Amino acid sequence: MRFRLVVNGEAHEVEADGRVTVDGRPVSGEAVQDARGTTVRIGRRRYRLLITRWGSMVEGTPYRVEIRDFEAGRTSESDAAGSAPARTRVEVRPPMPGRIVRIAVKPGDRVARHAPLAVLEAMKMQNEIPAPVAGRVREVRVKVGQGVLASDVLVVLETA
Repeated sequence: MRFRLVVNGEAHEVEADGRVTVDGRPVSGEAVQDARGTTVRIGRRRYRLLITRWGSMVEGTPYRVEIRDFEAGRTSESDAAGSAPARTRVEVRPPMPGRIVRIAVKPGDRVARHAPLAVLEAMKMQNEIPAPVAGRVREVRVKVGQGVLASDVLVVLETA
């Protein structure tokens, strides 16, 4: 897989295909997840990492992290000449608990990245839920007026 990792506005090119490179330089390490977050080892240094829907922290310092231009890896079967591209299911969840006040899509619709999928009312504010990727709507799992938790799946998209 290949993607651009943007940390506090600074972009880095990351590629992971058996080995990992950041900005063209090989990186060795590992990540271990536990109930309190993730411990990441890069070389000989260890970092405590916590990532939530609302942000991320490394060793207690907040960081703004984005992933852009994501290109999923391909299996050897999908690399074969003439094979169809792999389809990926993406489950869209709300950023916080609330109530659905509008649904902007229906199954079968094609949506662009950042297109509105639904509107969530939470803490007396209306929050538009955008599509994280371009694709086709496979399922809409909520109805207008329904209360949802941050863990609920609102819409299932399929990328091609």
